[in-house]
Amino acid sequence: MVWVIVGVVAIAALALYGVDRMVARGWFDRRVPRQRPVAPAGSGSGFLGDLIDVFQPNHIHLTAEQERQDADIQHAEDAALPVDLDSGHVRLDPR
Repeated sequence: MVWVIVGVVAIAALALYGVDRMVARGWFDRRVPRQRPVAPAGSGSGFLGDLIDVFQPNHIHLTAEQERQDADIQHAEDAALPVDLDSGHVRLDPR
């Protein structure tokens, strides 16, 4: 009789543990899923920058290339023709 009670308690404990893990993973969550915040790309490089450079020598070149690509963005205003205001005439080319 004692073994039956121990078995029922053990099965109930396993079932409760399983339900707890399912709830923790969000299986029963009916809310709209939240987006996890994304850390900035260089968040640890300020603190561990020199250590990263020792073990990953290409990190210097990678960050330099990312900064170059960020600065290389062309805007629509940059493609406009220069206007000479001193001459008093402006020539616009139809596109």
